[in-house]
Amino acid sequence: MKNEDKKTYLKNHEELATIFKALSNPKRINLLLALREERCRVGNMAECINEPFPIVSQQLAILKRHGVVEKTRNNKNEAFYEIISEFADKVLDVVEEFDIRAVNG
Repeated sequence: MKNEDKKTYLKNHEELATIFKALSNPKRINLLLALREERCRVGNMAECINEPFPIVSQQLAILKRHGVVEKTRNNKNEAFYEIISEFADKVLDVVEEFDIRAVNG
């Protein structure tokens, strides 16, 4: 293996590890699954996953720092979050498939 290929290989795994760290918390997984349904405001997400607003806000900040979600604002200056990481979205496919199989036995 060439040195330049090896560096790229290692870099890719470091980026993946960062995403896995972001997904290592069940509250963050629940938030992301809610976001898959629709772009959400923080207040709505707190209701959806039955967690207090400060916890939701803190977990979203972690997801944003790891490049999993992005915050945007509409013309009313309301903040919304959406998933921007393609890899995290694919991991969520696996999570949803696992959940369906666990329920259906």
